[in-house]
Amino acid sequence: MSHDLGGLSNIPTENREAALQLGHALKCLHKHISSQVMRGMQAELIELDLSFSQMTALHVLRARGSVTVTQLSERTRLSLPAASHLVERLVQRGLAQREENPENRREKVVQLTQAGLGALSGMDSGFVRAYVETFATLPPELIRATTQNMELLLSALDLADAPCLPEPSLKNPEETP
Repeated sequence: MSHDLGGLSNIPTENREAALQLGHALKCLHKHISSQVMRGMQAELIELDLSFSQMTALHVLRARGSVTVTQLSERTRLSLPAASHLVERLVQRGLAQREENPENRREKVVQLTQAGLGALSGMDSGFVRAYVETFATLPPELIRATTQNMELLLSALDLADAPCLPEPSLKNPEETP
């Protein structure tokens, strides 16, 4: 089977093939649940009156802690004026705050506010709910084994710049707290 893996020829064949298999498996999983996730995300974006670019910027701010407007522009692939305008809208809505960079007074540093974090937490709950609904019919042993392997994979990737905060458990509404 031919795959467009341009730019990956420097990766050892065994690693590339194993990563390709995992990539295809994850693509199949994503394809299966994406309609649920996207429907939920669309509802959240409409409810919060956020554009896709604004939501992307909020995710960047959560992953990085704080960034300059220039760094945000690069990470969101927006022009500097567009990123600056986007930041202004997020600041006006209370989702982000902007301050002078103490190391370079010409730059502005942007970071997430509690309201911004709350907006992302709502979206995260929708993602988790879609996965729970997808996996809930599987045997618990399979779910636990897969979780352990995913945790090993995430640990090996050393995603220090993209922390994954633990999610609160989804409680059954009939359960008492």
